[in-house]
Amino acid sequence: MEEPGEGNDWDIVIASSKNQPGIGPTAGTPAGASWQLPEGIEITDRPGKPFNPDLRLLFGSINTFYADLSFVNRKNTVITVEIPAGLICLFKREGRVQNGILTSTVNIEVPPTFKDDGSADDTTTVYLGLGCLNYSMAFPWEENQEWDTRDYPIGKDMYRPGVVTTDPNLLKLLALLKGYPGLRLTRHYNPQEMFSEEYQTPEWRVIYTLVQAALWEITDGPGLTRKDYRELQEALQPYK
Repeated sequence: MEEPGEGNDWDIVIASSKNQPGIGPTAGTPAGASWQLPEGIEITDRPGKPFNPDLRLLFGSINTFYADLSFVNRKNTVITVEIPAGLICLFKREGRVQNGILTSTVNIEVPPTFKDDGSADDTTTVYLGLGCLNYSMAFPWEENQEWDTRDYPIGKDMYRPGVVTTDPNLLKLLALLKGYPGLRLTRHYNPQEMFSEEYQTPEWRVIYTLVQAALWEITDGPGLTRKDYRELQEALQPYK
């Protein structure tokens, strides 16, 4: 992305998208390009599959919440599925709950779902760490009470993959975030702890909250100022 250049700290360098469908307070479905799956790969629902906190199954570079994604591989070989930065995951139930966006490209190795004798093996279920596109809407994890989800920011069986964003303002933020492998998620957090009066954001989570704050300035606010852009850019440097 082109640098914001010189000027007033309060100049908007990434404009707001809050009036676009499905973004911020605006109803509708976000616009974008279709996500094409490789031949032989399908996505399926696994509503009864418990959340698995194995960190090898967690992908992405922001953790406002997670969405589960289950793949079926109908080929007899491992297939690499590329999930592009900018993929929007849509809340598929009723209610005003936020949509999410993947902020970095991830690659998933999906082994065959069927054994040599034709019998079914398990799906490949992974968890995508997402940023929130709708500040005023509910978090999907707010009412998690089940044994497998209550301590994690997972919206289990709540999301379906939609389009890959073509919104120019979101694309500018994604360009700023590109090239920081140190953002790769390597641990979980318990979102219920944030309701405690004594809660303080752990140091390792601060960068993710800064990225989310910048995203909200674009999705729900007036846009990202030059000052906020540069501060985020500086905060990202240790993650190169």
